Amino acid sequence: MKRFTLFTFLYLALGVCLSAIALGYPNLPSSLQRSLFIIAGLSYLFCFLSTFPFWRETTIHFYRSRNSAVILPWLVIGVNIVWMIWDVQSQNWTMEAILRALSRLLVVLPFAEIIVITWQVNSEH
Repeated sequence: MKRFTLFTFLYLALGVCLSAIALGYPNLPSSLQRSLFIIAGLSYLFCFLSTFPFWRETTIHFYRSRNSAVILPWLVIGVNIVWMIWDVQSQNWTMEAILRALSRLLVVLPFAEIIVITWQVNSEH
């Protein structure tokens, strides 16, 4: 049975936004445009995979087998957010820097999903 969660729609929204930006700005450098399409495609793949029960079960199994890895998602999210802000600020808020920061959301979203799933597991026990 497929399950739709908030993160399913967040992955879908990220993919749609990045695809629309890549298609709507033809004057972007080709490497950045290709990168946006790749990240959008990965976002669509994550959206599809997150509807299956094994996605949640794998996260729960990973969490239970490695209790020391509880801090890892927080560190990854924090480092990525700091990196995104630093990159955008150092490039004077250029369009390319903002788009690179948006594409890093694909790293942040799965780790945020891991945190939410572990909170749900902990609240059940």
